[in-house]
Amino acid sequence: MSDKNFIGLGHNPNPNVPDIPEGFGAALFKEPEAKTYFENLSDIEKTNVIRYIQSNNLTGDEARNKISNVIKSLKNNTLNFINLM
Repeated sequence: MSDKNFIGLGHNPNPNVPDIPEGFGAALFKEPEAKTYFENLSDIEKTNVIRYIQSNNLTGDEARNKISNVIKSLKNNTLNFINLM
């Protein structure tokens, strides 16, 4: 498994990027354009995406909404949601 494809909890082979949350990983696999764009982000950008998804979620719905926003943005080759942090 390459560093770009690590999803879930456990030993991430890339210590510069946090583990990809499972819900986000599942969403990426359903959207190849978003997955490709995410894979080509810098480590800092990947970390910011993951932190955005994991930050200040009081409910599962909030996390799902963030994942949906991120996937839409990645499909459009943008990181516009980062400004929402």
